[in-house]
Amino acid sequence: MKITRKFISISLLAVIGVGLVLYWNEHRTERLSDVVNPLYWIRRMQGKDLYDPATGILYHGNRSLKEIALTIDDGPHAQTGEALLDIFKRYGVHVTFFVVGQRMDEHPELVRRMLAEGHEVGNHSMNHYRLDTLPPERVWREVNDNDINFWRITHRHFTLLRPPGVRYNQTVIGVARQLGYVIVSWSDAAKDFLDVTPDFIVNRVLRRAENGSIILLHDDRPSTVVAMPRIIAALKREGYRFVTISEMLSHLPQPVVIQTDANPPALLKSASREPIPEVHP
Repeated sequence: MKITRKFISISLLAVIGVGLVLYWNEHRTERLSDVVNPLYWIRRMQGKDLYDPATGILYHGNRSLKEIALTIDDGPHAQTGEALLDIFKRYGVHVTFFVVGQRMDEHPELVRRMLAEGHEVGNHSMNHYRLDTLPPERVWREVNDNDINFWRITHRHFTLLRPPGVRYNQTVIGVARQLGYVIVSWSDAAKDFLDVTPDFIVNRVLRRAENGSIILLHDDRPSTVVAMPRIIAALKREGYRFVTISEMLSHLPQPVVIQTDANPPALLKSASREPIPEVHP
């Protein structure tokens, strides 16, 4: 009898635990690994869960402001990218695009249109490699070559970096710091890179939206194009204001001001011939 009661108690605790994990995964923006980590809550009390000046990483916007940043990765792509730009123009929304160098070569006119219509454009690497798997000199090339590409197309330079897969290590952080970038993470991922329906994208984004959310979407998914007007309309009904990442940085409790069309950075090098400075992670 005692064994049976003990087994039932353990089973109930396990079911409750799994249920809590599943609920958290669906409704909360913090990663479960952060929730159970005391250091996360210390960082949160210090405000470093928003922006950490030691690493130059933005994780979340100001929780006291009813604003949200839409961020769009992996473009530009022709049909879906154009459709998203049409939607943003129709709704009067400005977003932050993180673009890939190879795709900019294919559609430079879309990058120019992004800027002409008031959007912000950030660096998403030259070839979309996972930067945390590369040696320092390759990380430098992936980031810096894409900036050179952007300059050739727009006569502007990047100041925001989102590593592909939002994967980074100390080497990536070190390169970003030397080149003057803010690394941009996310707090609300639509998971639209999977084969999911527009309903899935809409429901997931809206469940997790909160003051200061950084929403991560992609510009190559037809489902995202269908979902986007519903997401924007629903968030507007809830009173959210849409901001770019640079605006979100400037609205932090301890504001971070960046210049999104800066002069050529001192460390800018040619794409293939100049020596690479030593990188200290």
